[in-house]
Amino acid sequence: MLTAFATEGTPMNNRRVLGALALLLAAGTTACSSGPTYDDSAKECRDALVSRPAEDTGKPKECEPLGEEDYTALVAAVAVERLGWTDENGEFDENRMREDGLDD
Repeated sequence: MLTAFATEGTPMNNRRVLGALALLLAAGTTACSSGPTYDDSAKECRDALVSRPAEDTGKPKECEPLGEEDYTALVAAVAVERLGWTDENGEFDENRMREDGLDD
């Protein structure tokens, strides 16, 4: 199949084509793997949301790579955490929410 790129099927041209393809593949792999993963971006976003003041409602730049649903879920999770409605495992605790409501 690669012989279509070579003139008269010379081995030197085949090697050049294979070498060029190998370089392109290596460059593409490096470019794709050099950025943070989606999970890394989510962790950075969560950290930014936790560290910002509660009254700040702007979307942190660390959250830009996330989809809107994931960003909204992180904002809600941080809000629930700040309200003290999570247990020692970081899970939502309905009883803590109800107890908090009874204090009003």
